[in-house]
Amino acid sequence: MQQLFTRIRRWALMLFGCWGLVLWGVSSATAQGTLVWLDPATLDLAPGDVGTLDVRVENVAHLAGAEVHLAFDPVLLEAVDADPSAAGTQIAHGDLLSPDFIAQNDADQRVGTVDYAIACLPADQEVSGSGVLAHITVRALAEGETLVSLNGVLLADSDGQPISVETESGVVVVRRPGPSPVVLILIGLVAIAVAAGFVAVIWSSIRMRHLVQDQRGDGQ
Repeated sequence: MQQLFTRIRRWALMLFGCWGLVLWGVSSATAQGTLVWLDPATLDLAPGDVGTLDVRVENVAHLAGAEVHLAFDPVLLEAVDADPSAAGTQIAHGDLLSPDFIAQNDADQRVGTVDYAIACLPADQEVSGSGVLAHITVRALAEGETLVSLNGVLLADSDGQPISVETESGVVVVRRPGPSPVVLILIGLVAIAVAAGFVAVIWSSIRMRHLVQDQRGDGQ
């Protein structure tokens, strides 16, 4: 009986050990899944300023084609053309995937959208790893806050099979800039000078009062 109990316990420990390995493998695969996100996650601009958001791809395997759709508030932001010599408004290519075939590269300022789709040729020149797929340069038009959202992301391998991805959108904050450090220093110096002048006036008034009192005392 004791031997039977020992065997059952041994099999139970082996079973739990196997389940632990399976769960560890699943959690590792999830942690290392493909992520497409905007870098930086928050872009802080002043009206008139220009900034760039990178479409980053993390931990991808066998990437041969990509399609990305973004949206933003056209009242607050303006997409800056990366290629003024070409018709329309384009965004800039990154260094992760070679844009040998450009199916779409169009930024529509009227509605605040960006549609971008490229593929490498030949398809067997697929890439794995992490890097920047594209760069989106924007100009701040008015104060406010807008979500630059990744509305649709499609990644595919050389066989045309989709690659599962997770996405993270970004935020652009446009605010009126505060005074520069030089201006703050000047304001501080002026405040000190005014305070010093006020103290000098008070001190001079006190001394004058004492002199008058001393003269009256001497006169008596």
